[in-house]
Amino acid sequence: MVPKKIKSKRVRLAHKHRILGRIKDHHRKERRAARKNPSQHNKTKKDPGIPNEWPFKEELLNEIQAQKNQDEEEKQKTKELQRAERAQAKKAAKKAEIAENIAAAKAAAAAAARAASVTDKKIKKSGKK
Repeated sequence: MVPKKIKSKRVRLAHKHRILGRIKDHHRKERRAARKNPSQHNKTKKDPGIPNEWPFKEELLNEIQAQKNQDEEEKQKTKELQRAERAQAKKAAKKAEIAENIAAAKAAAAAAARAASVTDKKIKKSGKK
């Protein structure tokens, strides 16, 4: 099969400059819209934290840290549970695969035994004649 010719990427300069001008106009319009309506483009303000003069600041910080630790422990527990479930599922799949292999081996042995008995019968019949 003949390979297709690659289309040239050449563009007339007039067309290229027309495209670049349109891009420049679009960017200018976007900047103007952002200046005229700043509420659309406001940044989310950062949490200032807890002021130093706050009463019981240490207790509040300790509570926050305890909550973080508790959340982390829960995450670890769920990870361990999921890991155990995956391992159990893997063991079950492996047992099922072994059982299938054993069943297939028994079926093959039975088929071989039937084939052997059929050939024995044929040999006996041919020997009687």
